[in-house]
Formats: sequence, structure tokens, C-alpha cells
Amino acid sequence: MAFERLQRRGKGISVCAGLLVSLTSGCATLTVTSKPSGAEVVLAIPGQEAGKVIGKTPLNQDLAELKKYTNKNTIVLSIKRSGFITQSFVVPNLGGGQLEIDASLQPLGADDASSINLAVRLILEAERQIIDRNFKEALKTLEKAKATNPFIAAAHMFEGMIYLLQNEKEKAREALFRALALDPQDTEVRSMLTDAGGTPTDTGGGRGKRK
Repeated sequence: MAFERLQRRGKGISVCAGLLVSLTSGCATLTVTSKPSGAEVVLAIPGQEAGKVIGKTPLNQDLAELKKYTNKNTIVLSIKRSGFITQSFVVPNLGGGQLEIDASLQPLGADDASSINLAVRLILEAERQIIDRNFKEALKTLEKAKATNPFIAAAHMFEGMIYLLQNEKEKAREALFRALALDPQDTEVRSMLTDAGGTPTDTGGGRGKRK
């Protein structure tokens, strides 16, 4: 699984699988680096599938210039390079300070197609279990799907749906923010986030650790 690092002048938050946890006071300056370098940094634009390329890594960007593209002060960034798995980040809170993103891009392998196919089969099985309201087994099936391939947004979306149906809104927000990071254009996920009480200042479940 790819590992990314978010850092703000003396404080760090570590996160996995593409979910960027927001900082308490937000950020105004963005620095994006990647290994390997030369990856495109793409800003998701609601209603536009392709998004807006704002530069290549290493990149320094004034976040104030991006606010006109935000949805209630939230932005979604994807880091893309040919031959590598795309990494995506949700930044739910813009403000003052400095934000640094360091993405370690993982190469595409021969096993990716088979892992996607297996994950999709598991997700479809989980959907049937949800219809039967067998939520416990559906969550187990979705865990298998995510372990097979953590980059399919639908697995995280269905996980969030289950927690929302069980009125576990904090867990629902965690899963739905992960889904949104992987598929920023999914309007259904955005709607469920609203139902789960998601706001621009949510941290997506607080999976990061402050240092």
C-alpha cells in the first residue's frame, strides 16, 4: 500500500490509502512532492471529470488561488504519473499556514487487473448482503475487497452506507471521505457525507497521528 505524509511546520500527520486528514487551522501554502517526481497534480472540479492540472511535482502553490474551485473550502487533489497508481487526497479545511504532501507512488503491476476483478466480485457480493440487511457479513466482505485492492471507491462507499444505515455517523464519515478521495466526482458520496454530518472541517475520521 502506498504511504503518504502530510506535514505542517513542525507538526506531522501520517495517513495511508489516499485519505488526507485536515489540520486544525488549515493551510494557505501547498507544497507537493512525489517519488518519482514529475507527476501531475490534478485538482478535482465538481462537474468536470478530467479536473484541472495545476502543475507537476515538485510543486509550490498558493492555496488562495484554488479557493474558487473548492466546495465549501474543501479540495480534492490527485497525483498522477503514467505507469503508477494514482494517489488522491481530501483537504477539508483551507486557512493559514503551510501544508506539505509527500506521495510515494506505487508502480502498476501485472497483478492489478486480477486484484480489481476479485475486488469487484467481492463488492457485488457485499451489495447483495446489504440488500438482505446482512450488514455484519457485508462489512466482512468489504474488508476482503479493500485488502485485495484498496483503491476502488465503491468498497469504501458501501462501507459508509452501512454505517450510515446503522446511525454510526463518525464511522460513516471516515469511509465516505476515503471514497471521496478516490472518486472526487461521485455526487452520491457527497450526498451521503452530508447525511452523515460531514462538514468542511471534518478530518475524515482522524486516522492520522499528530507528532
